[in-house]
Order: sequence, then C-alpha cells, then structure tokens
Amino acid sequence: MRNSFIVSASLCAALVGCSSSTSKGMTVSASTASAVGATARAGAASIGGGNGITIDRIRLVVKKFEIEGAPACTPAASGSSSGKSGTGGMSGSSGSDDGSGSDGGECEIESGPFMVDLSGSDLATGVHPVTGIDVPSGTYEELRFQIHVIDASQAGANAGLAEMAAAGASILVDGTQGGAAFQFKSAITVDQKREGKIVVDPATGVNVTLDLDASGWFKASDGSKLGPADAVAASAIDANIRASVRVVHDDDHDGKDDDHGSGG
Repeated sequence: MRNSFIVSASLCAALVGCSSSTSKGMTVSASTASAVGATARAGAASIGGGNGITIDRIRLVVKKFEIEGAPACTPAASGSSSGKSGTGGMSGSSGSDDGSGSDGGECEIESGPFMVDLSGSDLATGVHPVTGIDVPSGTYEELRFQIHVIDASQAGANAGLAEMAAAGASILVDGTQGGAAFQFKSAITVDQKREGKIVVDPATGVNVTLDLDASGWFKASDGSKLGPADAVAASAIDANIRASVRVVHDDDHDGKDDDHGSGG
C-alpha cells in the first residue's frame, strides 16, 4: 500500500478576511494515507520506509503558498494563517510572505511559512488540519507550494518553526533502523505548482493536495537501502523526497487527482 503524505488545501473555510462574496477560505490538512489506507492502518503509529526502516515522525516547512488569479487583486483579498502549533491540530505562523496584490502585473495571494508536523496516529491515519488561509471566491490560474529552509526571523514565535530554523532544515524525518533511532535532516528546496483553472466556489470551495510518498525515500533505484545516517546516501534520499512531491485537485480528500483519476 502506498504511504502518501497528504497536505490538502480546501479553499474557502469560513475564515475572517474573505470578501463579501466569499463564505469560505482555505484550510490546509495533512495525512499519510488515503481514506481507504487510513481505515486499514487504524491503530498504527508509524509508517514503513522499507528495508527495516520505520518512520515515526515527519516535519517539513512550507515556506510559501501562492495562488494566482484576478480575484487576488480585489481589495478584501488577504493571505493569512491562524491557529496554534501542534501535531494534528491547527498550526501556522504568519510570515513576511503573507499578503496579496499585484506582483509584476500578476494578482496573487501568498501565505507562509507554516509547518507540517505528524507523529503517532496523526502520521499513520486520517487527515489532520494544519493551517488556514483566506482566499476570495473566483477563478484562479495557478497555485504553488515551496518547501524551503527558513531563518529565525521568519519562524517568529512559532516554536516548531523556530526548531526547524535552528536545525537549518526544511525537512526532518525521525524513525528507527534496525531498532536504533535516527533523524534524517534535509535542507532541500521543493517547488510544486498546479496550472490550469482553479475555481473557488463561495459555498463549497475547492481542495488541493500536496502529496508526498514517503515509502520510497530510503530506497535506491534497485530497491536496496539508503541508510539515513549515511552521508553518501543523503543526496539520493533528497532526490527521492523531491521526486515524491505532487499537487493534485482533490475535493473528496482521498489523495487522488479529481481531474485525471490518478493518485494514492
């Protein structure tokens, strides 16, 4: 079964700051399995990484989220994130990237940084809220996610983000290998975008999913193990993480692309 790490963004969720024509905003959620997989994994507290590796916790920093389109230039449009930091709950931190308006003639809303932190049952099952972002209703042309290292000033008062900044990491993976604990640190930048019409309905919104398949992160192309403590293997692990990322339209929150019928 594919272990997918899902960050779903449900555009329009009754957040303060949307325009009068917008009854909902954007929520970002996270999971490691599709709805079917989550049911099958009930009671689990980790995911398998193959070759005797178990993943117990995944943390990553989404430095920036952007959605581009004419509605972003409306006076009431504003990007924001709200809530408290914590695994499985609402978490977010407003940063200098938050805002909206025209950039070189392009109308866009930006938000970030925010952190995704999953462990225990939140890692192994279900879909869990991460943060909220205000997005006016209307039709957009493109959205982008960027996973990237941040500094202390960007982390602000958010303890989780501050820890990631201090570690100089965009991604931290904690787990065990042969019974011994490990932590894999990566400072990679991962940019993902989805192009094409994105309609944010004032009543029902729209959902997108940032999906990472963690099951292959510590495997070489021939299936052999890439040791998380092996400095020589780090670049290959980074490449696997980067290659595992995708963004899909996912209104039913199952990790599959609603437009192309593919996914988890």
